[in-house]
Amino acid sequence: MDALIKKAFYFIPDISGFSGFLENTTIEHSIHIISELLEILLDNNILKLELAEIEVNALFIYSEKDIKNNKIEEQTSRMLNAFRNHLPNYETQRIFNCGARATAIDLKIKLLVHFGRLDFIHVKNIKKPYGKDVNRIWITRFDLCQ
Repeated sequence: MDALIKKAFYFIPDISGFSGFLENTTIEHSIHIISELLEILLDNNILKLELAEIEVNALFIYSEKDIKNNKIEEQTSRMLNAFRNHLPNYETQRIFNCGARATAIDLKIKLLVHFGRLDFIHVKNIKKPYGKDVNRIWITRFDLCQ
């Protein structure tokens, strides 16, 4: 029976420092910056992981493919470097005159990686990963954000 159980590689890039950033930035500017940073992460999704959800300041992406450790490391490095290399633009380009330019440079990224069982929940025409392993990832993410 275990042969029928699907497995997945789960990957969550999460922007840290989000709450403080949001409190010190106008909503229009925070939307621009956070969406731009999430897009940079997606643009560097070299493993073509499937986007399950955007969770305000994090991406929940996964793959049913068997992914080797060196490819996971490559994916992690690629997103981390793209994120870090982009942040100084907010300081040097002085795009905004609010707290955005002062606090965007302090944003960080953490990457959660997990391999586990894959089940899906279907609600209307939306299909999302579901189950104990997915729940464990979100609990870990919540604990790390405390």
